[in-house]
Order: sequence, then structure tokens, then C-alpha cells
Amino acid sequence: MRILLTSIFFLAIRVAFSQLITLPDQKLIDKLNSSYQYVMVGNQLDAAKAALVTGPLDLRFAGIVDATGVEYFKSINTLDLGNNQLTNVPSLLGITGLVNFYASNNNLTSLPSMATLHLKDFQVVNNKLTALPDLSGSTGLLSLYCNNNNLTQFPSLINFPQLSKLVTGQNPISASFIDVTPCIHLTELHVHRTGIDTIIGLEKLTSLTTLYAWTNNIKSFKALDNISTLTLCVIFDNPFSDMPNMQNKTGLSPLNVYGALLTFEDIQPVLQNNPPATFIYSPQRAIPFADVTARAENNYTLSYPVASPLPTNIYVWMKNGIIIDSSASPSYTFSPLKSTDAGTYQLKVYNTSITTLTLNTNTFNIAVLPCIELNIPNVDIVSKDCSKGYTIDFSQNQISGGTAPFTYELVTSSTRKNITYPLVENVEAGNYFLRVLDSKLCSATDDFILNRIDNCDPVLTPNGDGIADTYYIENKGKVTVYNLQRVVVNTLQAPIVWDGTDRNGALLDAGFYILITEGAKPVYLTIIR
Repeated sequence: MRILLTSIFFLAIRVAFSQLITLPDQKLIDKLNSSYQYVMVGNQLDAAKAALVTGPLDLRFAGIVDATGVEYFKSINTLDLGNNQLTNVPSLLGITGLVNFYASNNNLTSLPSMATLHLKDFQVVNNKLTALPDLSGSTGLLSLYCNNNNLTQFPSLINFPQLSKLVTGQNPISASFIDVTPCIHLTELHVHRTGIDTIIGLEKLTSLTTLYAWTNNIKSFKALDNISTLTLCVIFDNPFSDMPNMQNKTGLSPLNVYGALLTFEDIQPVLQNNPPATFIYSPQRAIPFADVTARAENNYTLSYPVASPLPTNIYVWMKNGIIIDSSASPSYTFSPLKSTDAGTYQLKVYNTSITTLTLNTNTFNIAVLPCIELNIPNVDIVSKDCSKGYTIDFSQNQISGGTAPFTYELVTSSTRKNITYPLVENVEAGNYFLRVLDSKLCSATDDFILNRIDNCDPVLTPNGDGIADTYYIENKGKVTVYNLQRVVVNTLQAPIVWDGTDRNGALLDAGFYILITEGAKPVYLTIIR
């Protein structure tokens, strides 16, 4: 009887101190029943027994959606939730001895704070996280794997001075850089496909063995120059044009630098000095060439943009897809440039020793401006006189291009005369061209109109003295010139500058003439000789 009472007493104590937890996820229940059956009472979790489990809790590949219940395993040091369908994880702050957290390949969008935990290894690869949890208590963290998520910011690394492995690639990082300065013990760095253009502190990683930084916007990897420990360097698809020093990296393989802006001059030293067993350098990005705008009749040179090109290079210049030059010269000169040289160009560079790589520039345009251009924004009239005509100041003219010295002339449909520039006197009314000629015989013209001066008698004195030598007929239309005997002596098409000649080009006699223009009043003009 005493023995029975004692058994009943201890059973009552056991029941009193047991806590059975109903778990919300059947897949978790199934996994625990199959792998940790001793913590289960039917489909319920015995919290007391769960709290006694030590070492790792391995719940991988179980199809779990809700991990509620794992928080009762308070004595484990490793929680592995990888390869499930998790959307949430409960607070784990009660698992004070947890050092390894694995939840890769799930559907997590967030994680609870882990600020008081002292993790060594944190892995959440291939989820939908937009931010990492607070890991500020994990100052001894050695490995941080968070690649292939939706992170827009890198985690601050100031709290992880012991970090050895940082894998945070394939995240849409909004910052243009990552600062690894606090993590001088890094041996592996993965920042591929993040869009950054700078790795701050890279030169301090003197123990780095592995670098994945492909498909970013990084313009220089010279920070790797003095890091001799690299054994794997994958930095392709970045716009860098300076190959880092590879001669001190004797254990390096592979080295992948394709899709950069490297040239034969960068590649050859690596090939000649114990190249990595796997060295991928082809193809490279197009060498950038800007569009060109230059003036005709001047020499212009296109050049391969390398200071000391290899003597084994062959340069093929193309215009509109057709080869125009192929030689060992790294430049092509137009001497001089002609208007017909306008077009679309490209340079292809080959090397007789590195036959697996062809360098190309982008296609670029050459636009050819006239050798000289003249623009008269306005005609500055200094004075005007019925007998002497206009005095004009051309100093506001705009001349582009050309080679001094310049000469100038005024041109009408029937006259041409050199002028003293910029002040010109005794200019009659009419339609004019101002023509400028440079020392290379390049010329340009621009036109202007001087209307008849108001309230001046129509007088023509064609004696070549530059004063009233012509008469400007402004009104548009057919003009018939009559003498006083009403005989037609000339027929003109206005507007026109008339020089007092008949229809045969002979000078008319002095006297009075009538100019009849369709739709306009007659003009009574006097020719004086």
C-alpha cells in the first residue's frame, strides 16, 4: 500500500511539473515525432523535455511553415530550420546558449530580435528578408550568410570584429558602397550583384582568400594589390580598367575578370607570369569613345586610349562598317578632316599573342562642322545718309572656327567689294552677304538686308565711287524700267539691287526713268553721271 501511494505521489508531481504545448504546424509535429519522439506526448510538445535537449535541433527539409514551439528547446546550441517553407520564427531570446542559427531556403520576410544572443554562425540565405534582425550581442560572430534576399542595406559590421565569412551578395542594396574596415579577419567576402561601386577597407583584408564581387559598378580593384592570400577572385562584369597586381598571388585560381574595361596591356603581364590555372578574361566591355565634333580642313587624330600600347597590337579602324585602315599604328589621322569624313566609326584591336580576345570600342559618330562659320545676329547701323548710304558696325558678328588672319567682303547679286572690318561706310540699300575668308581659304557667309532710307530722293550715280552706285528695289514682283520716251529699257525681278544698266547690261544714259512694279506706286528715278 505504501509503495502504491508513493508511485501515485511522484506521478502527480511529474504531471504537475509537465507542460504540454499544442503546436500550430502539423509538419513540425510530424518532424518532432519522427526525429525527437521523446519530447512529444502524442501531438503535443512536452516543454520540460524539450528544455533538456542539448546540441543541435535539426528540423531541415520538413515543409514547416510555422516554427512556433522551437523556443521551448532552451538548451540547444544550434537551430537548423533550413529548406522549409517558413514565414515566421518565434522569439529565440530564451535559448541563451544558441550559437548557430540556420534558416536558409525559406520564405522569411522578417526575423525577431536576437540582440541578447551570442551567435557565432548566422545563415539566412535565399529568403525574402528586407532587413536583418538585431545581432548587436553577437560580437564574436564568425560567419554571416544573408545572400539572395531583398536587403536594401548592408548590416553594420562595427559589432563583428571577428567576422571571417561575409556572404551578402544578390541583394538590391541602395548604398553605393560597403565598409568592411572593422572586419580585418575576413577570409571570404561575397558582395556580388549588389550594385555597389566601392568596397571601403578592402586593402585591410590581408587574410582574404575568396572574393566574389561580380556584376557590380566597381571601378577599381587596386586595393587587392598587396593581398597575397587570394586563392579565388571572381570580379567579372565590373567597369574597372586597372588590373590589380596578380604576381604576388601564387595560389590564385580561378581569376575571372571578363566584362571589365581591361586591355591587352592589362592581360599580358598576368599571362606571362605564372597565370592562374583558370584565367577568364574574354570578352571585355567596349572601350568607351565619345562622339566627335570637329571642323573641316583641320587635322584630327583618333587614338587608342592606352599610354604604352603593346607593339604586337593590330588596329582596325572602320567607318560605317567598312574597314578604312588596318595597321600597327595606334592612331588614325585625318589630314585634313573633310565634310565627307562624317559618319559612324569603330576601332577593333587584335593582338598576335593573345588571339582569344578582341577589343572593340563602342560605335561613335564624327560630325564635321564647316571650317569656318559666320553669324550676324543683328546689323548695328551707326548712321545713314541719303547721299552716302549706311555706316555699319559688324563688331558683334560671331565667327566660329577658321584660322587668322581674316578678310571680309560685301557681296550682292551683282557686286563684290572688300571692306575694312568691322566698320564699313557708304553701304547702299540692298540684299547683302557678308563673306569672311580665312588664311586657309575657308569661307563663310551670312546675309542681311538694308532697306531704302526713308525720305530720300531716288537717285542713282553709277560711277564706282561707292556712293549711290546702285538702287535697291524692295517691293517684290516684276519691275519694268521706262525712259522718258516710255520705251522699256529693262525688265527686272524684285527685290533686286539695280546698277543702272539696260537689258543688255550696258549703262543707261543720265536722265529720268520710271520704275513700274506690279501693285506698287511708280518710282521716278534720276541717273546722274
